[in-house]
Amino acid sequence: MAAENGTNEGIELSLQELNDINTEINVIVDQLVDEEAALHAKYELKKAALYKKREGVIAKIPKFWLTCALSYLQRITINRSTENPINYKIEFEFAENPYLANKMLVKEFDFSNKDHAKVVNQKIDWKEGKDLTAPAKKEQGDDESDVFSENEDASFFCWFNDGNGSELADLIANDLFPNAGMYFAGTENSDDEDETPIFEFGHSDNEVEDGNLESEDDAEDAPANKRVKRG
Repeated sequence: MAAENGTNEGIELSLQELNDINTEINVIVDQLVDEEAALHAKYELKKAALYKKREGVIAKIPKFWLTCALSYLQRITINRSTENPINYKIEFEFAENPYLANKMLVKEFDFSNKDHAKVVNQKIDWKEGKDLTAPAKKEQGDDESDVFSENEDASFFCWFNDGNGSELADLIANDLFPNAGMYFAGTENSDDEDETPIFEFGHSDNEVEDGNLESEDDAEDAPANKRVKRG
C-alpha cells in the first residue's frame, strides 16, 4: 500500500510539473499571437496605397459593396494608425439615402491594451422615423451596450451602439476588406445556396417597409444578407 501511495504521489507531482511547463509554453504562445497580430497589421498598413488604387477599380463595378454589404454603402475603408497599425478606424461611406443623415459612419478600435479594447462609436443621425435600431432599443431598454452582440435579429447598425464589437471589426478589417475582390468574385460565381456566409444582417435590415438600407429597385436582386456568425 505504501508503494502504491508513493506511485500516486509521484504521478501527481509529474502532472503538476507538466502543468507548470504548459503554463510557460502558453506564455510563449500568447507572445506569438501578439507578434503575429502586430506583423499582420504592419503589412496591412503597407498595402494602404494599393487599397487606395483598388478603390478606383471598385468604383467601376456596379453594386460591388452591395454584394458584400448594404445597398447604399459605397465604400469601406480601414484607416490604420501609422504609429501602431494594430489600431484602426473602420469607415463606411454611404450614398444619399432616405434613412441616414450621415455621409459616413466610423467605428474606432484601439487594441493597445489587448485585454480591453478601447472603442469609439460614432452617433448615427437618423432621418425622422427611419431609425433601424429602434426595435432593438425598445427591447433592450436602457442597456444598449451589447444589443448587436446579444440580439440575432438586431439591425447591423446596432453595432454602432455596441460597447465592443471587436469580433465583427476583426472580420471586416482583416478578412472582408483585404479579400473584398475574392468575396465579390466568389459571390458572383457561387451556385451553392448552402454556403455559410461570413456576414448575415438582422431581420430589421431585411424589410423595406421597416426602413432598411435597401432600395426597392434593388431588393429583388440583392444577394443573401450576411452577418457574422457567433457562438
